[in-house]
Amino acid sequence: MKKLFFLPIVASLLFTACNDDKEDPIPAPVSDIDAEMRGNWTNTQIKRVYYSINDTIMYQDSSNLQAFFSFDGRKMTVTLPDNGGTDTWDYSFPDEDNPNYIQLKQGSRTTDYLVTTINDSVMVWEDEEAWAGYPQGVPDEEKTTSKVGVYTWKFVRRD
Repeated sequence: MKKLFFLPIVASLLFTACNDDKEDPIPAPVSDIDAEMRGNWTNTQIKRVYYSINDTIMYQDSSNLQAFFSFDGRKMTVTLPDNGGTDTWDYSFPDEDNPNYIQLKQGSRTTDYLVTTINDSVMVWEDEEAWAGYPQGVPDEEKTTSKVGVYTWKFVRRD
């Protein structure tokens, strides 16, 4: 009789203790920008401006595009509609003194941006790269080097 009572208890413990299907709960926002950023966005434009040693514009261009970004408090997922591929990055806001600074990590790769604008419908990121080469899409030996390249990404919120 004790065996009949013991078996259902052990079985119920196994089924409840082995539930690894739950994901970690979505973390609380660490800043107003983090809270506002969560959700789905479309990256509609990238603008590139390259400055000379004299701080004059040497070259600039822009690209209109459509890449889908989703932010859930931990992960940024990027989907490109042309090829249907997705790319996932961890993101964080590691600088308490600068809540506009966002850092992206994927394995050993790390990159960072400054969120310059964010509201209900628009978000803008900016990044600067010293001694950036241009134009995009050509081999490095064919590029001209600038003092700094300033890159601006524009996003619009999607439902």
